[in-house]
Amino acid sequence: MATSKTLYTLVLILAIPIFVSGPAHAAAAGDSDGRSRIADGVWASADGSKVTYEAGYFEQYQTVTAAVMLRWVPGGAALVPNNPGRRNDDEKRGFGSGGDQVLINGKRLSGKSNDIGSALQRIQAEVVARIEVIRGTAAGLDVRSEGTLVNIVLHEDVSGGSGSWQLHSGFYGRSDADLDGLVSYSNSAGSLNYLVSAQYGPYNRGNQVERYETYYAPGSGAVLERRDITLPMLQSQLVLDGSVNWLLDSGAVLNLNARTADHGNEERETTVVSVPGDSDNTLLENVLLEDGLDWELGGDFEQRIGPGRLKTRVIYTHKTSDQTERVSLSSTVPGNVPAQSLVETDDVQTEAIVRTSYSLPLSGAQQLELGIEGAQNTLAKDVQLFAVEANGDLTPVPLFNAMSDVTEDRYELFSTHFWQLRPDVVLESALNFEFSTIGQQGADVANKRSFTYPKPRLDLRWDLTEVTQLRASLERTVGQLDFGFFVASFDNDNDQVDAGNPELEPEKAWEAKFAWERRLANDSGVLQAELFYNDVEDHIDNIRVTDTLSAAGNIGDAEYYGIALKASWRLAAVGLEGAVIDANYTLQDSQTTDPFTGMTRAMSDKRQQEYVVNFRHDVAAWRLNYNVEVKWNGERHANDINFREVDSSVEPDVNAGFQYRLSDRVLLWFDTRLVFDGHSQRTRERYIGNVADGNLLRHEEREQYFRREFIVGLRGQF
Repeated sequence: MATSKTLYTLVLILAIPIFVSGPAHAAAAGDSDGRSRIADGVWASADGSKVTYEAGYFEQYQTVTAAVMLRWVPGGAALVPNNPGRRNDDEKRGFGSGGDQVLINGKRLSGKSNDIGSALQRIQAEVVARIEVIRGTAAGLDVRSEGTLVNIVLHEDVSGGSGSWQLHSGFYGRSDADLDGLVSYSNSAGSLNYLVSAQYGPYNRGNQVERYETYYAPGSGAVLERRDITLPMLQSQLVLDGSVNWLLDSGAVLNLNARTADHGNEERETTVVSVPGDSDNTLLENVLLEDGLDWELGGDFEQRIGPGRLKTRVIYTHKTSDQTERVSLSSTVPGNVPAQSLVETDDVQTEAIVRTSYSLPLSGAQQLELGIEGAQNTLAKDVQLFAVEANGDLTPVPLFNAMSDVTEDRYELFSTHFWQLRPDVVLESALNFEFSTIGQQGADVANKRSFTYPKPRLDLRWDLTEVTQLRASLERTVGQLDFGFFVASFDNDNDQVDAGNPELEPEKAWEAKFAWERRLANDSGVLQAELFYNDVEDHIDNIRVTDTLSAAGNIGDAEYYGIALKASWRLAAVGLEGAVIDANYTLQDSQTTDPFTGMTRAMSDKRQQEYVVNFRHDVAAWRLNYNVEVKWNGERHANDINFREVDSSVEPDVNAGFQYRLSDRVLLWFDTRLVFDGHSQRTRERYIGNVADGNLLRHEEREQYFRREFIVGLRGQF
């Protein structure tokens, strides 16, 4: 791990150009509204805080959906998830003041599983009136900015209707292929606009992992055992979505959305174990089967009352999961489950949130928002472990805290003050108070605790010029707990049962950020550098329960800090018309105190470095565009009661794709995931019992490869 001194030195070196760079100048053609034209179909507001891309601007890029449109906005590609619908928003604590950096008609999507990435794939390009890029914070927005906000404004009248469709098939490491697709349709009926969609199969169904593990004896380095592992993974999914927007005669606006997803997952792992000096190999098979049904209802209502506006947002999610795992172990793998085991896990999770706020102007330069948010999260979980006897009979194995109901009731009072201190300086301040009660009831546990958290926040935006902006923020945050940590669970990566922890508390942190952003002339790109520092209390990591059993727990203080660099640049200036390159790089360091040894170490699961570079090129004369993405992850540490490990990418992952316009409304496209196979490496020191005792059992090396994937499809409009 890099030392703090080294990291701070590098941060300062990288930050020097921020403060010595001179001003840039955008094109100055203007109109009667004070806007300035900076490119064909692209306008900057009078104060430079907002850049607007008209719908006609995107015609040159053969866009079909709002997601594709956003990829051609400088800096917008980073806001679009690579796998829409795959993102897990369970870590979000309610609605809160943060959220997605992409808005639709100035509002966040009132959903969690129904995420913005999936929504952008369903919105046809034909119904998009314009895309607004907002730098920093602004009054009246439904979310505070963490950098750049993008607002996708839809046409108010979509009469006549329009739709989009997609058919695709992929090779995911199996001999046969699956035909998947998506269809969506939008229309209006008077003042009611609606959009419906259906999706069969996730965009990327799965992969096949090849692992090669070698175990070495401590000291001598002699090979103890080799393992060749093949793990095919395949997912299935059927998703139905619908949303309506209703503009009432009173001027009030009602938005409703619903989603249901029936999904499954199958993993069949085979392991060939060989031991030096033994001519007979051992074959092990692990099988994981999972079925789930999720559904979600969300909505928001906004109306003018007196001098201000009242906003109400609601959401309810319900997720069920039934999981069965058959585990086969060899005697050389230490664990706390029988060599032949069956694990059955059933859980039901719900979340209900209501958030109401009233915002009103205090003066021409100030605005105040007051509100309350209430939420309830529940988990009902049942884990059963069985030993599989030689004759196939199942013998129950007792587990402590294997069946419990967990509930959190939470209320938050919040106030936000927006103040335009000067034409070029904006301050947004907030003071929130959270009150929560967490209860757990089960055969082995009965527990109930209450918490109160003040959560202040300050956001400052300073426009040095029309194209250069400084941002600074300081915020007190409270993390969302994973209720699965409260109950015993099976860890299929390490083939062991992890104990639950009924005493777990949320992480708290002070988060500080300082960012510099520069928009290049003539809309040719954007540059951003951000310094960040997080001071964490009650950090969650693994703690000791017994000499061989661990659980998630609060281990004390932690901190992480670093720099994030982002750049998006149109390459027309170097003669490559229609090309854009996006690059993101993060360098960070972290430290905490290990609960097993008392020594200072890096935080688990915090990558030291990572980067993503994406190149896209539209060749209008050839009716095609193509893209290449390169990404790499640096070292990640993981720590448990009986092992220490480090993993990282051995070589960058390379993804590529292209699309060709067959007609005005039909595109042929092709994606290749992991052009050169994904290759990562893990080293692990395995100990006998508690790592603190220092009794090293063996040294483990793992080489892991993800097989290349090929996906081909048609995409069109109707």
